Amino acid sequence: MKKILVAISILAVFAIGFGFIFATHDAAKSEQPKTTENQKAPAKVKSIDVPTLFLHGYSGTKNSMGHMMDRLARNGDATRSIVISVTPDGQIKIDGEWDKFAKKPLIQVLFEDNKSSLTNQTAWLQSVMRELKSTYHIPAVNVVGHSMGGVDWTSYIEAASNQPTFPAVAKLVTIGAPFNGLVIGEDGKTAYDLTENGPATQTERYQGFIARQKAIPASLEVLNIAGDVEDGTKSDTSVSLASALSGKFIFNHVASYKELVMTGSQAQHSRLHENRDVDDAIKAFLWP
Repeated sequence: MKKILVAISILAVFAIGFGFIFATHDAAKSEQPKTTENQKAPAKVKSIDVPTLFLHGYSGTKNSMGHMMDRLARNGDATRSIVISVTPDGQIKIDGEWDKFAKKPLIQVLFEDNKSSLTNQTAWLQSVMRELKSTYHIPAVNVVGHSMGGVDWTSYIEAASNQPTFPAVAKLVTIGAPFNGLVIGEDGKTAYDLTENGPATQTERYQGFIARQKAIPASLEVLNIAGDVEDGTKSDTSVSLASALSGKFIFNHVASYKELVMTGSQAQHSRLHENRDVDDAIKAFLWP
């Protein structure tokens, strides 16, 4: 009888112990937070796209690159942003509101003195870029320049690269840029034609670019677009292929250098920035 009572007592102790364990486990489960289908996921952090600056050429206006910018912004693919004007004495005027969260923001740069020297325009671009860095805290940009605008950006990059007061230039697009002068031959031949080592004859401007080319960041990516209307002159009627494509020798140590030659009537100098194929090439390059 005593053995039976001892056995019953031992079983009772085990039963109470297991009951306590299961009760504790159920209580712990009930304390865990419950998830529901209506529970919202954490909000995503908005991305910040690299802005792209557009600069007209010699005697250019707001329409020179404005139409291209409108087309690139069509259907919400990019966003027209601020317009920066530079007065003849180098003062900066800004129209519009900067939204750093805008999708692929496009910034237009206008020189009120649109026929000034390369020296002045290079200094004005430094003022523009300094403003973007100090006021809007923009760390990096892409830049696009038509004709003299492409020359201006090249000069700026050589003069201001790697300086912390300016945004870094990630990508450069030049369109019909006269890197080695404006001489065009009726038969397509000039003293400035290209050889394996560069132009046979070098202008002072080109020599300056070559002398300072080591200042160009090795990380830069370049798309150089030229035009050939196919009338025998091997030019876009204003800039020869040889002059535009001499850029390959200036940008011979960058991360990426690509050339694109547009042909036909829409490759005429002033039509290049209205050419839809040029639009597509720029989009593919800037936003792959």
